[in-house]
This record gives sequence, structure tokens and C-alpha cells, in this order.
Amino acid sequence: MSIRFSWFRAVARPLLLLVAAGLFSFAVLHKSPTEQVKEHYTTHLRQLHTALTAFQQMAPQADAVTLRAQFAACRQEYKQLEFAIEYYYPHAASRINGAPLPETEPGEPGEVIPPSGFQVLEEYIYAAPDTRANRELVYQEIDNLLYQVRHLEQQASYLAFTDAEVFDAVRLNLYRLAAKGVSGFDSPVAHASLPEAAATLKASRDVLAMFDVPAALTTQLAHCEAAVAAPAQDFNRFDRARFFVRYFNPALATLRQVQAQLHIPFVAAKRAVRADAAGYFVADAFDASFFAPADAATPTPAVLKLGAALFKEPLLSGSAGRSCVSCHEPERAYTDGLKVNRSLLADAGLERNTPTLLNAALQPDQFYDSRVHFLEDQVHAVISNKAEMGGHLSEAPTLLRKKGAYAKLFAQAFATEKQPVSERNIRRAVAAYVRSLVRLNSRFDQYMRGDTTALNASEVLGFNLFMGKAQCGTCHYMPLFNGAVPPLYEKTESEVLGVPATADAQSPMLDADPGKFLLYGIVHQKHAFKTPTVRNAALTAPYMHNGVYQTLEQVIDFYDQGGGAGLGLSVPTQTLAEDRLNLSPAERQALVDFINSLSDAQQVVYE
Repeated sequence: MSIRFSWFRAVARPLLLLVAAGLFSFAVLHKSPTEQVKEHYTTHLRQLHTALTAFQQMAPQADAVTLRAQFAACRQEYKQLEFAIEYYYPHAASRINGAPLPETEPGEPGEVIPPSGFQVLEEYIYAAPDTRANRELVYQEIDNLLYQVRHLEQQASYLAFTDAEVFDAVRLNLYRLAAKGVSGFDSPVAHASLPEAAATLKASRDVLAMFDVPAALTTQLAHCEAAVAAPAQDFNRFDRARFFVRYFNPALATLRQVQAQLHIPFVAAKRAVRADAAGYFVADAFDASFFAPADAATPTPAVLKLGAALFKEPLLSGSAGRSCVSCHEPERAYTDGLKVNRSLLADAGLERNTPTLLNAALQPDQFYDSRVHFLEDQVHAVISNKAEMGGHLSEAPTLLRKKGAYAKLFAQAFATEKQPVSERNIRRAVAAYVRSLVRLNSRFDQYMRGDTTALNASEVLGFNLFMGKAQCGTCHYMPLFNGAVPPLYEKTESEVLGVPATADAQSPMLDADPGKFLLYGIVHQKHAFKTPTVRNAALTAPYMHNGVYQTLEQVIDFYDQGGGAGLGLSVPTQTLAEDRLNLSPAERQALVDFINSLSDAQQVVYE
């Protein structure tokens, strides 16, 4: 026994210890992909904390050049984390890198949240006078950022990544880069969007490489990064159209393909952009049902046929003789061509211009003041509005039962219901019809899907201006080109533009409509209106909430001058920058040409 024990001590035990040590080392050196992502996150979060601390220490005394360099370093560090913070901690993300404007939460519309984060800090460092008081504001704003970072550090131990969530977070962050990053949305003063986009792409490549993805994907992302980080790359002259078609869209398609090859599931979350979409511009990327209520009618052929009939039915307005189509004419891209339509109450016009219903389903709020969320509620509001249709939905079912084939149409559409002809089903059927009016196959869309002959040179220039120098894309977010905020599209932004009452630029007066202010009396929402879609705008003149401008050229000139403030009006809450864009005549024409390429108003007949 003693010989065996000695042999164990001399040979076997050391060998076992060596094997155990080797297994331990293997486990340490070969962490799972999600463990590596967690390490990436915690490392860069710690580095951001260190960079912000150094930034705060130098804030009182450093020269402006040094201050800006440190600001850029902190922003670059944040871009390494953005995919995860936006995904898991959206509230913190809004406090770290939200727009430099006061906000209100949908559930608490009366509570105003002051702006905070990098974009506020950017204005202090790049735009405000370099005074002692301003340096104190810089110090305080860095303190706000450090508070958020410390909070994230406290939560880090509880954060657990999954393979599916990492791929989903990276994909959403790439959508964010496309819609907001390269447009200059989150770097409006420093104009550092392109180097920051390069940092985002590098972070995406580094994180995905942890999953041992095929080289084709990391190579494509590297090409994207090189395209935005090319030497002497200029924000205004950057060819975004070429970037998306040649580099970005193929990378997104490969990302989806690789995820499927690795058998990593797509998240089951229902979202505006389908979680398993092959890209941002593919035909089926957007799901209009995301914006619908839980009891929305399924858009069967029978429901859509009924909805189309009700859309044209004057009985819904009782004796007023007006239908939905009276103001939303299909041949006019579901508008009426009027400055404002006629009010039923008096010989006067309605308060606001008639918006298009094309793609109205792809937004989380309806009406210019965003007062309702669902199309079903909008249908009810319009029908019962005494000035618009003057109807009574409670009386409509009785009237419809007496007319023509409506009883049969309702029975076919809602076959499982005992009383299919009802107020509820009127709203649901009309809303389903409007929800079917999604049009995302314009020449612009065809170009983005690879047909580079679909746009001419002026239209391509117009797109690049729209997303760059002209700053249109910072409010009209690509690819929907409305105010629904990408990439989740859970809220709609409203803007204060300072729209004048008339087109007389020599003696302008601010339009009196207080807009969203009427809902809650919030000061910063005075004269605020929802950002509408630019899709089909070439077909929907006149423009603005009051129909003040007859042509796209007039609209572009208004923006080029800096909105109402640029015209000399007193608009203290204006969210549009009042600086002139300095667009040349050729550039203004290119913007018009691009907007023309967004027309896609083909009709669908439901029989």
C-alpha cells in the first residue's frame, strides 16, 4: 500500500493537478461568446468612467482644443457600448445621448424632463461662448453623465447577455447608425458623425467576431468602417447612397444569413421592423400590425373590402353627406389638394391641412398634435367631429343595415360575431383599410434594393443632401421619412418650426395655431406639430399643418432660411436650427428631385 501511495504522490497526483490546471486555463482562455461580450461591455464601461473623470478634472482649466479632444474620446468610448446600453437600458441611453431638447413621457405628459448628456455637452463645448460660467455648465453636465455611468456599473453584475439578444442589439444599433448616425442627429454641432459611425461599426465587428462568425461578415463590416473613415472624408460630401447600397445593405443581409447558419434564433419580440428582416430596406422589413391595437381586425380580403366601402360611405356622417374619401382622395395620394378643407360648422375652413393616409399606419401617433395612438381611435374622432364629418357612430349601424349589401359585407368580414354590424367593427374595418395603405416600393426603395438605375444623379445628390448638409434626415428619419423614432418606432417626435401664417416672406407672421400645446399646456410644445412623412410629398401639396406653401421649392426655401426664427419671427421654443443651410440653387433642385423619387401611390382595389 505504501508503494502505491508513494507512486500516487510521485506521479499520479502531479499529473492530475496538471490536467486540472490545464482544464482551468482552457476554461479561462476559452470563454463563451456571451461571456466575452460581457467582458467587452464592462471593460469599455470602466474606460468610459475613467475618460469622463479625466474630462471633468480638466474642464475648468484646459484649452478649448484639449477639451474638444477629450469630448471626442469619451464619445468614441460610448460608441463601443451603445449597442448594449440602448438595448438593455434605454432610459439611461436617453439621458446619456438623447437630443438636447426637453422631453415628456407618454404616460406622464405633464412632467417635463430637461435635456441631459453628450449632445447638451456638445453645445457647451462647440457652440456656446467659452466663459467661466459655461465651463461650470460643462463640469455639471459631465457630472450628469458620470451619474448614469455609475448606475450602469452598479447594474452590470445583473446583466446577462444571450446569443440572440447580442445579434439583435447589434442589428438594431446598425439600423440606428443608418437612420440617425450618418445623418448627424447625435453630433449636430461637432459634425463628428462619420468617425463615430466608424467606431460603431468597429464595435459591431469586434462583438460579432466573438461568435466566430464567417470572415465574410467581419470583412463587410470592415469595408463599411473604411468607407466612413476614409482620409479627408467630409460630412457634407459623403456619398451615403453609395455607402448603403455597396457596403451597408450587403452587410445587413450577411448578418441575417450568418445568424441563421449559426442556428442563433431571432428574438420573438414584435416590433415595427421584423426581427428576422434581411435589412432596413427590404420590401417586408416593416410590420404595420406593430402599430395596431390588440383587438385590431385581421386584414382579410373581406375586412378590407368592407373597410374600402365604408371609407367611401357618406352615411357615416349622418345627414352631412361627407365621407372619408371627401378629404382623402385616392387619386391625390389620399389628400384633397386644398390648403384646408371646408368645415361643416360654418362657411370656413378646418383648422389644419389634410395629411396623406399613405403609410399613416407606420407611426405610433395620429393627427398633427399626436393626440391619439391608434387608427381605430382616429376613425372615431374624425367621424364624430362636428366640423369634419359630424356623424354619430351610435346611429351608423342602424343606417348601414338598411342600405344595400352592408349586412352581408359585415357578416363576411366578422363571421364569428353575433352582431357584426357594430360601432366597434366600423372603426376596425376602416382602420384595417387605412392600415393596408402601406407603400414602400418607390424608385428610392428600388435603388436601395440594388437597382442603381432607379435614381438619376440629381436624385442621388438630393438623397445625400437630405441625409447630410440639408439636415432633413435628422427629423424625417430614413427609411420611413417621418417622425417615428428609429429603430424601435415607439414614439413620434414633434417639432417647432415657426411656420408662418402666410407665404409672404417680406412681412411674415407666426401662425397662431398652438399645436400640441393645446393638449397639456406644456410651454416647449407651443406651436409643435408631428413630423409627417416626406414619402409621396410630391403628390400632396399644399404643405405644412396650415397648407401655407404650395410648392416643395417654397418649403425647402423656408428650411434653408432657418425656419420662422430665420425669417425674423420670435419663436423661443423653435427646435429647428435657425442657421441658414446655404443651399445652392442646384442643391435645392436636387432635394426636390429626390422627394419626387419617393412617390409610390399606386391604388389597390378591394372587390
